[in-house]
Amino acid sequence: MMSQHHLCQSGVVEERATSFSFRVIKDGRIWPAFIVRFDGKAVGYLNVCAHAALQLEGRQSRLFSRDRQSLVCASHGAVYKPDTGLCISGPCKGLSLIPLNITERDDGLYFSDQEYEYYD
Repeated sequence: MMSQHHLCQSGVVEERATSFSFRVIKDGRIWPAFIVRFDGKAVGYLNVCAHAALQLEGRQSRLFSRDRQSLVCASHGAVYKPDTGLCISGPCKGLSLIPLNITERDDGLYFSDQEYEYYD
């Protein structure tokens, strides 16, 4: 059974607004990751654009588009569906963000994944 790592309280990640950042490791490589909430569900992804290996938010601190309907890469304008990670517009249309397993229980958000481990 995979161990679960408590990341934060549920309220930290607000609907279509705030995100929570953390790091994971796989094969000795450390990756940035994030959680957002969309339509009530907390979802997590590696914070790596499918087009170029850059973090989505770049120098800005937000991931959501102005209308809060999608996630946008600040570097090249790739637009992703928050609930699936699918790129629907931009240079990587049809590709997806890499999802991470996030669960919510007891007012907390937890990470556990088959491929990635939490990195402190």
